[in-house]
Amino acid sequence: MSGADAILSRVDKVRARGPGQWSARCPAHEDKAPSLSIKELPDGRILLHCFGGCDVQDVIAAIGLEVSDLFPPTDRAFEPVRRPRLLPAGQALEILDFEAQLIALCAANIANGVELTDADRDRCRVAAGRIGAIASEVRA
Repeated sequence: MSGADAILSRVDKVRARGPGQWSARCPAHEDKAPSLSIKELPDGRILLHCFGGCDVQDVIAAIGLEVSDLFPPTDRAFEPVRRPRLLPAGQALEILDFEAQLIALCAANIANGVELTDADRDRCRVAAGRIGAIASEVRA
C-alpha cells in the first residue's frame, strides 16, 4: 500500500484530479465540500494542503497517521549533508596571510601610540571576520 493509499482510504469524498492528485473532505474540520488536496510525488512523498486552513499535523492526526507516513521508507542510513568548500586551500591561505598582516600592522600602530581611524577599526573588524569565516569553514 502506498502512502497515498493509506491516506485516501481514511478520508471521504475522494476525487481524482489527475495522475497522483486527489481532493477529499478534510478530516480536521467540518468540511462540506472537499478542501483537502493530496498529491503523491514521483519519489513517493505525499503533499497535503487544506484550503480551509488546517495544519498538516492536524490533518494527519485526524486520520490516525504520523507526519513520517508522508515520506516513503528508506534503506539508507542517515548521511550528513556535506557542504562544498567555498575556497580552495591556496586561496584561503592567501586571504589569511593578507588579513593577518593587516591586523599585525594595526596592532603595531596601536603599540606605537598611533590612533586608528574609524575606517581602520572597521577594516580590522572585516579582517577578523574573514579569518573567523575561514576558520569555521576548515572546522566544517
